[in-house]
Amino acid sequence: MSSLHTRVEQGLGQAGLLEPAGQAIIAAVSGGPDSLALLYVLHDLSQWQPFTIRAAHLDHGLRGEEGAADAGFVEKTCHNLGVPFHTERADVAALGRRLGLSLEAAAREARYDFLARVAGETRAAAVSTGHTQDDQAETVLLHLLRGTGLRGLRGMLPLSRWRSRDGGRQAVVVRPLLGMTRQETEGFCRERGLEPRWDTSNAEERFLRNRLRHEVIPLFQQINPKAREALAHLAVSAARDMAYLSEQVDAVWPQVISRRPRGLYIGRQEFLRLHPSLQAHLLHRAYAEIAGEAAELNFSQIEAMLSAAAQGAGREVTLPRGLRCFTTYDGLLLAWDAPAPEWPSIPLTEVAVPGETRVQGWQAEARLTAAEGLAVKGLGDDPYHAYLDADAAGERLWLRTRQPGDRFHPLGLPGAKKLKEFLIDAHIPHHERDGVPLLVGQQGIVWVAGWRIAHWARVTEETRRVLEVRLGREGGGDSETRPLFTS
Repeated sequence: MSSLHTRVEQGLGQAGLLEPAGQAIIAAVSGGPDSLALLYVLHDLSQWQPFTIRAAHLDHGLRGEEGAADAGFVEKTCHNLGVPFHTERADVAALGRRLGLSLEAAAREARYDFLARVAGETRAAAVSTGHTQDDQAETVLLHLLRGTGLRGLRGMLPLSRWRSRDGGRQAVVVRPLLGMTRQETEGFCRERGLEPRWDTSNAEERFLRNRLRHEVIPLFQQINPKAREALAHLAVSAARDMAYLSEQVDAVWPQVISRRPRGLYIGRQEFLRLHPSLQAHLLHRAYAEIAGEAAELNFSQIEAMLSAAAQGAGREVTLPRGLRCFTTYDGLLLAWDAPAPEWPSIPLTEVAVPGETRVQGWQAEARLTAAEGLAVKGLGDDPYHAYLDADAAGERLWLRTRQPGDRFHPLGLPGAKKLKEFLIDAHIPHHERDGVPLLVGQQGIVWVAGWRIAHWARVTEETRRVLEVRLGREGGGDSETRPLFTS
């Protein structure tokens, strides 16, 4: 056996595809040297190993007659080998426009969707692709440029699961050639007298992967001749670390995540107690649970969700594949659509100062303290904890939700503005605005709870008495009567 035979056999064994006997494997064959070598190696191995193979080829509809010729070449090759063949033609350009994807991303989406359908229709155990160490190096660099973090630095995994955007199709994907180079697959083809097809689009500089392949990696190799191997080793190292982190996410998942009819819900308090690294990886996992893949998330999107989680309710983050992350008082919701309003409107209710007030599921506690030595001059340890100048706020305060004509002077701004404009500028989703609690006094809105206090009610050097107010949802702790102030 060649080194390719040995590596592929090991990869199939590690993926559990050699036992039990009789499993079918779909070989993804483009007609290039990598996939052609994989097809022949799988065919050879199937003569003495207990599995069967089928081949699948997708014409992406981007190269006209050249693409059709590739499909014909693969079909003829499979016929000569006696391998069942499946093919289809896709309109990748139209798919990209419909989903808002680049041609590269749309081609990948169409390809894996086709392979998953073939695997499902034939009850195959897995799809096998001919990705090599060269492809892995390019993928690692692509993910590095996109800011996908440690998860992206894993590149492609030897064994993974692909799932369609609607969750209706999925497939096990095995990549047994990741440890082999393109030079080795081309050498195998020469030894067997094979003449692979060459995709001319692989030379087009409009595709980022091609620019990395033909421009960037050769520059790296001038510095380190083993640059491709080093990038592949980085992927292995990152995958090893990610495996450990995944175990940690598994351990906390049941305590933090719950399923909702429209998505996944993340308990806010439990989430915020986790290490920031676990928070980020848990968000990746939650996204993958719904969207089927997390590779599209980048650093900025993860940071936006982490920031929203720390700030409180009413935030919204737009994510790839049409998903959105919404924050509520108690947590984060990852879903396709906006949630129903979480909070009902609050009738005008006077707040006991000092004391405790309950209305519409809200619990408010207020107390007066001396200003001397107070370092906080705005919001406290969470967005629902405020420090106010008691004399500026006034002797009587009320809780309510917004009314027509409301105006608000946000902390730090030179003057008042329409409350509606503030809510829009604060990116509070429309469906949440009617339920945002407002603390109001005789001078107007003192605090838009969860967002900002009024500038005129802030604690200053001249403040003599401080009014400290906390808001919480009833039932948010061990009991409905839990104290909001711990001391």
